[in-house]
Amino acid sequence: MNMAQIVAVGLIGTILCITIKEQKPEISLLIAVTTGVLIFISVCTKLEILISLLEETAQKAGVSEGYFAIVLKVTGIAYLAQFGMQLCIDAGQSSIASKIELAGKIMIMIISAPVLISLLDVVMGLV
Repeated sequence: MNMAQIVAVGLIGTILCITIKEQKPEISLLIAVTTGVLIFISVCTKLEILISLLEETAQKAGVSEGYFAIVLKVTGIAYLAQFGMQLCIDAGQSSIASKIELAGKIMIMIISAPVLISLLDVVMGLV
């Protein structure tokens, strides 16, 4: 799906939500969630191209595969947490959204711990 199609899906979903919201708010919410998931899936299918390009560039730069994998995981967690948060906010569940945000931050810290430890080892070696 190209950007024009993504915008079209988003606009159609928005118009449907606005039109139906007063009569059937629960269906409006389902349309909003479905629209968001469709857009998310269509973008995720393009990620394979980007990831292979980044892997190739990282190999040329001599970046460790382990560090590169950590960066990809952290980026993925950040995007997924943001997407989940926005869905919850759209559904009027800001308290759940904040818990998703907190979980995302904690998961990022857990996954990035090896990089932080390596960085501290380097710094301590310089002292």
